[in-house]
Amino acid sequence: MDDLLIAHPPQDHPPRDYGISTADAVPALISFFDADHICRFANDHHIDWYGRGPGELVGLHMREFLGEEAYASRRPYLERVAAGESISFEAEVPHWSGNWREAAIRYVPRMGARGFEGFHILVFDLSREQHRFHSVFDGTVVGFLEIDLTPVRALVEELESRVDDLKTHIAGDLSVVRRALEITPIVGLNEKASQMLGASPREAIGTRLGRWCPDASLGAWNNIFLHYLARAVSYEEETVISRRDDSLLDVILSAAFPKRPEEQVLVVVGLVDISERVAKEQALARVQAELVHAARVSMLGEMVASIAHEVNQPLSAVVANGHAALRWLNRPMPDVEEAKSAIRRIVAEGQRASEIIASTRRMAVKSAGERANFALHEMILEAVSITRRQIANLGATLTSDLACPSVTMAGDRIQLQQVLINLIVNAAQAMEDQPDGTRSIAVTAQRLEKGIAIAVIDTGPGLGDIDADQLFEAFFTTKKDGMGMGLSVSKSIVEAHGGSIRALPGVAGGTMFRVELPIA
Repeated sequence: MDDLLIAHPPQDHPPRDYGISTADAVPALISFFDADHICRFANDHHIDWYGRGPGELVGLHMREFLGEEAYASRRPYLERVAAGESISFEAEVPHWSGNWREAAIRYVPRMGARGFEGFHILVFDLSREQHRFHSVFDGTVVGFLEIDLTPVRALVEELESRVDDLKTHIAGDLSVVRRALEITPIVGLNEKASQMLGASPREAIGTRLGRWCPDASLGAWNNIFLHYLARAVSYEEETVISRRDDSLLDVILSAAFPKRPEEQVLVVVGLVDISERVAKEQALARVQAELVHAARVSMLGEMVASIAHEVNQPLSAVVANGHAALRWLNRPMPDVEEAKSAIRRIVAEGQRASEIIASTRRMAVKSAGERANFALHEMILEAVSITRRQIANLGATLTSDLACPSVTMAGDRIQLQQVLINLIVNAAQAMEDQPDGTRSIAVTAQRLEKGIAIAVIDTGPGLGDIDADQLFEAFFTTKKDGMGMGLSVSKSIVEAHGGSIRALPGVAGGTMFRVELPIA
């Protein structure tokens, strides 16, 4: 800006000699006042501000520009510039409209052989820049909160004085970020943020940021805090904010951090309203849950014969052991030990029947699923046992070959068992038109490097011209009376467990459905 400053010429020069053409090209008021505060130069931009051109202003005293009160308020700055100091400050300047406008002002002294000769003044209109800023700031669909990190920096200094590893301490203790939020003031917000908070600027400005941050959002704010300390450029995460009525709003929370944290304390936090998207995702999840439930119920109809057989077996054993116990007790010399043994067998068979019924009921009840550790081998063998009778009724044989050590998996046992049962029953139904004696199903399991592969292999007609990926699409079916939901739901369950499912041609003909699951 020094190339715009005008040297103070001798007092007897005409006013036009004080100017340079560049001064009128800069959108600012540029002027020169002598040591007695008399205007000796003013550029043409003064016409727009004061309604008077340079010819009318040169020769006037500064108090005639500002008025007595404003001139008096400039005294401290005038004394400093007279001492040879360059001064920058913000103040209101009278405008031709009768209003006062905010301006950024700079005094630059001119020192000569005789000492202080006068000073240059540069005045920039802040109201215009603020108008442009707020036009963009308030017109965007993104909510912006301007926060002051001065108290947070003091908190960080306090923690650093008594904590060895600050980042580890903050990462493991959410009470720290809650404390930081409760001392961070909101100093500005745009119209969109005001709408999102459900609060006017007057109600929001001056409040602490923690007022709008529920406990559910502390993890996201903690990540922002840690990225700020790590001097990252920015960070964003999905979370929720509290509105004025304490309802929650789903948002994408983003923060752009200052390049010089030790100098800058104001940070702008961005909020993007994603409540509509989240609502649609939740609605979709509910529909998917309904479809999974519908598929479970439809599968139960196909499993009724097998379940009935499985339950009848322990019931028949209960009746037989009950009669045996009566006979042992009705002897002339009752054999109590044999009767007790028969009764113990009754209890065991009753428990077995109860487990079968409970397993079936869990598959019929609509739920989000329960994750727990379970023995994979036991789950597979139980699925084989449950379906064996139905498979036999469909004219097929069922074998299992679990050629790997028993492993423990974490997941929803019932859902994964449902997948396996569905694949076994589908395989048997796919071979209904095959000649007797040629229908066989093998269930295998083998250990992978980071998981396990379960395969259901049949000797049926194979995939033919069917696109293997299309089999897993909802409502696609090759059965005359099928719903087309079983494989689609199975794919959703497997992928929810971090696995994959594929349909492949069998080595000796037929089809192989291969499920790969990770083992934690």
